[in-house]
Amino acid sequence: MTTDDPTDELHPAAPDTFALRRRVLLAGVLTLGLFLASSVVTFTLDVSSVWLLLAMLVIFFAVTRPLMSPVFQALRLRRRLAFQAFLQMREEQDRD
Repeated sequence: MTTDDPTDELHPAAPDTFALRRRVLLAGVLTLGLFLASSVVTFTLDVSSVWLLLAMLVIFFAVTRPLMSPVFQALRLRRRLAFQAFLQMREEQDRD
């Protein structure tokens, strides 16, 4: 019995794309929420906009970047696997 599921032929180390999409969505929603909260606090306290910029830098380095690091690793893995497949295909064509 064959299935039409494209994940059957994937490399065992290939990442789950749906999990990566959820991770990106979570990072985006969380970053947006933190941005809005820090904006409200900054403007409520009536301080300089530089504090908002500093808050965004902290949010990026403390929240967004760590949440996105598995996505970047998965992208590197996919590129590496695709390049290896390309080299294998080219090697097979050279043999023929």
